[in-house]
Amino acid sequence: MKWLFRLLLILLLFSGFSVGGYWYMNHMLTAPTSDEPVELEVASGSSILEVGRLLEQKDLIHNQFLFATYGFLHGKAKGLKAGVYVIPRDSSAKDILDILSEGKENVMRLTVPEGFTVKRIADRLEKKGVDRKEFLRAVNRQTYSQYPFAKKIPVDSKRRYRLEGYLYPTTYNVPKGTRPEVLVDKMLGQFQKRLQKNDVKEKLKERNLTVNEWVTIASIVEREGLVRDELPRIAGVIDNRLEIGKKLQVDATVLYALGEQKERVYFKDLKVKSPYNTYRIQGLPPGPIANPGKDALQAVLEPEEHDYLFYVTRKDGSGRHYFARTEAQHKRNIARSEREAAQSDD
Repeated sequence: MKWLFRLLLILLLFSGFSVGGYWYMNHMLTAPTSDEPVELEVASGSSILEVGRLLEQKDLIHNQFLFATYGFLHGKAKGLKAGVYVIPRDSSAKDILDILSEGKENVMRLTVPEGFTVKRIADRLEKKGVDRKEFLRAVNRQTYSQYPFAKKIPVDSKRRYRLEGYLYPTTYNVPKGTRPEVLVDKMLGQFQKRLQKNDVKEKLKERNLTVNEWVTIASIVEREGLVRDELPRIAGVIDNRLEIGKKLQVDATVLYALGEQKERVYFKDLKVKSPYNTYRIQGLPPGPIANPGKDALQAVLEPEEHDYLFYVTRKDGSGRHYFARTEAQHKRNIARSEREAAQSDD
C-alpha cells in the first residue's frame, strides 16, 4: 500500500496547483525525445499505475507515480484501453493519455477479433483508409525473416494467404499512414510473443506438432467453437479423427473454401472443390482458415482427452454442441438439434 500513500501525497501536493502546476508536471513527466517510436502492450484490466510502470520501463516518462497523478487530475485514470500501441518518443504525458484513452487524431485503432480471416482484416483496414491490395500483398510476402516461425511456413500454391493464422488477434494502435507491411510485422510480433510464452514449444514437441499444424488446428477450433470452455473438447474431437484417419468434415473449412460467411452450410456447399474442404480432403487443409486467439491456441496444446468423434451445434441459442462417440449417436443429436430449431421457429 506504499504506492497508494505516495499517490495520495502527490495528489495533495498538486491538487492546489494552477495551470502552471499542470505544465510543470507534464514537463517533468516527458522523457527525452528520440526518433524511434516505442511499442507498448497494455493488458486488459491494467491500472494507470501499472501502465505508468510500463511507460517508465520503456523510457517514455520519468516517473510512474507522477503519471498516475496526472491521469487522475485529468480524469483519465480509468479510461485506458487495452491493446498494442506505437507511441512516438516525443509524446507528452497528455499525448500518451490521449492515445491510451480515446486515440489521438493521428492514431489508427484496429481491432482484430479472434477468428477473423485475412480477408476480413483487409476489409476492416480498407474502411480505415488503408490500401487493401497493398495489405494483401504484404500478407503474402516471402520475407519477415526476423521471425523464425515465418521462415518455416510451408510454401504451398494451394495456400490462400501465406500468413493466414499468424496475424494475432488484439487491438493495434499505430500512427495513421503506417505502411501495411509494418502493420503485418506488428501482428507477427504479437504472435511471436505468444509462441514464446510458458512451455509452448515443449508442448508442441510432446504433441509432435509443427507450429503450422498447431495454428491450422487452432484456427478450426476457433471457428467451430463459440463457448470458450468447449474449445479443448472440440480440439479433442479433431485429434481423434486425425489419429484414426477419418476426414475432419468441418463446416468452417467449407465456408473458408467458399470465401463467405453464412449461418448455414447446405449439402451442395459440401461438394465445393477446394483443398480447404475437409469433407473432400484427407487430413488438415493446406493452411489455417482464420487467425486464432489465445484460448483456441491453448486448447490445441491441451486438448480434452475423450473418445468423441462427432459434434453438432445445439439450436437452443446457447452456442454449445452435442458430442457423440458413434455415428448413430451423432444422427440422434442432429435430430435433437433440428427439433430445437423447429421449436424456436414456432
